[in-house]
Amino acid sequence: MEQRFLGEILHRRAGIPLDRLEAMYAIQREKGIALADLLVNGNVVDDSTIAKALAAEAELPFVDRVDPERISTALATRLPITFAKNRAGKMILTSEDDATVFVVVADPFDVSALDEVRLLFSKNVEVSVATSDMIENAINRVYEREAGGGELENDEARVDEHEVAGGDILDSDDEAPVIRWVNSLFLQAMKERASDIHIEPEEKEVIVRYRIDGELYIARRAPRAFMNSIVGRIKIEASLNIAEKRLPQDGRITKKIAGKGFDIRVSTIPTSRAYERIVMRLLNKSSVLLDLPDLGFSPRDYHLMDALIHKPDGIILVTGPTGSGKTTTLYACLNRINQPNINILTAEDPVEYELPQIHQVHVNAKIGLTFASALRAFLRQDPDVVMVGEIRDKETVEIAINASLTGHLVLSTIHTNDAPGAFTRMIDMGVEPFLLRSSVVGVLAQRLVRMLCPHCKEPYEASANDLEELGITPERCAARRKRRLIPGSRYYPRSANIADDILDTYPGPYVTIFRPKGCDKCASTGFMGRRGIYELLMMDDSVGPLVLKGADAQTIKRAAMEQGMDGLRDDGARKVLGGMTSVEEVLLATQDDMEVDPDRDRPSVRNVRV
Repeated sequence: MEQRFLGEILHRRAGIPLDRLEAMYAIQREKGIALADLLVNGNVVDDSTIAKALAAEAELPFVDRVDPERISTALATRLPITFAKNRAGKMILTSEDDATVFVVVADPFDVSALDEVRLLFSKNVEVSVATSDMIENAINRVYEREAGGGELENDEARVDEHEVAGGDILDSDDEAPVIRWVNSLFLQAMKERASDIHIEPEEKEVIVRYRIDGELYIARRAPRAFMNSIVGRIKIEASLNIAEKRLPQDGRITKKIAGKGFDIRVSTIPTSRAYERIVMRLLNKSSVLLDLPDLGFSPRDYHLMDALIHKPDGIILVTGPTGSGKTTTLYACLNRINQPNINILTAEDPVEYELPQIHQVHVNAKIGLTFASALRAFLRQDPDVVMVGEIRDKETVEIAINASLTGHLVLSTIHTNDAPGAFTRMIDMGVEPFLLRSSVVGVLAQRLVRMLCPHCKEPYEASANDLEELGITPERCAARRKRRLIPGSRYYPRSANIADDILDTYPGPYVTIFRPKGCDKCASTGFMGRRGIYELLMMDDSVGPLVLKGADAQTIKRAAMEQGMDGLRDDGARKVLGGMTSVEEVLLATQDDMEVDPDRDRPSVRNVRV
């Protein structure tokens, strides 16, 4: 389908703004990625909305479920898999009678493909529309069932070194059972939006778990006798030493899965069960880089963060535990300021996504290329902006400070629980407090919380206790509105045309919020996707003197909140009231967050429900 034709349909039927579509057209021309993929990966629209819009435009029925178990393998496989996956956006034959063959497609406007089906069967063709992912899942399941590739055979599977070089694993006709089994792991992981695959040896079986939206789920099992074959196959693809089973190894696989390019980082470790454990992280190379507005900042924090990254110099730090989305935030910041007149260099471990017009260095400590040595070399490359993947030692932070003091903007991450903790962490490394006061301009702490499934989230009336646990009380809401009147507060800039915050007005003792329920679209979890919650600390006249004195993180946080800073739980509460996530999800993500209430005499830790 012509990309602009699809865009026009989505503008009319789904209300996507024309200016947003024009921006997507430009990216589509530059990267050659389908418009539908760009819109879905960029969180502009979901697959279901696209399919419904196409169905309405073509005046055809939309189906929200394609059950592969009810599809005849003999009928569906009369179409070659390459035809099924590449024509009409993706298509599958579902049933037939004496006069009609029934087909489900993703693109009802591919008339030539439907004509070919009509000629093949010499029957009328009745068309329904479904999402591309739904059809692809049915194709994978049905054609895999026809090939017998869903299970390992009973006899010992032998690892074959055959590769599908440069091709899609769906097009592989290799009959080695272990190859089909491993390929099916990747297919299922992609379909279920898994970020990691864990392959774990147990006493009597091999367990495969997927991490989806931060949670691990058991995906499949296999007899333990096949563990060596599975490990061997993955090691071959990752160019690892098959014979070495005593030491950890790291490698990388590049694969094309269902038309999408993936970088797969592979890690193996020996275990006490005489087999190696494997974890693979999937990185979708065709994913659209998020822009700053897509990260989920409140209007005020977005304005402040946008101002920070456009500064000519200084250090901006992003803090949080592993897996909290720090790298995604840094990439969004770089994507926001990336212009031909700005020289941007990054040092990363590893380089997760390649950014256009930005020069990225993969650090390698084994050859002496550390964050510190890369940063030192960057200063001889005439940079405007430098990103350092992580500050781990005194040498790195001192070079970053020198870079910021000599006119460079430096972005980096550091592992602390909250934003004020970044200062105490660097002071513990041996950095002089006056250097931090003069170089750091802002610190952003973040966590990821799961978003409620939009198809099944359930409304209910929250109690005053629910709101109290989130820190939403009449007193705090009134105090927030009062703090807006603070003269010269960095957190309430007068130049920003920002509407009243959702937390400024107490919603009453009872308010409608949402909780998870579970449906087929979210695998009965009640959640779909994740979004960040943030705590942005600005270096100002209230925080700076405390940093100079070497004050503890709690004192710094209290001072910042008195000036209007929101804690992590405050931002989580904002997303609960907005119907995006649940109370329990926010409390779980912020259980280590010290909620320092400036309206009380002493700091307090809020209780977390279990």
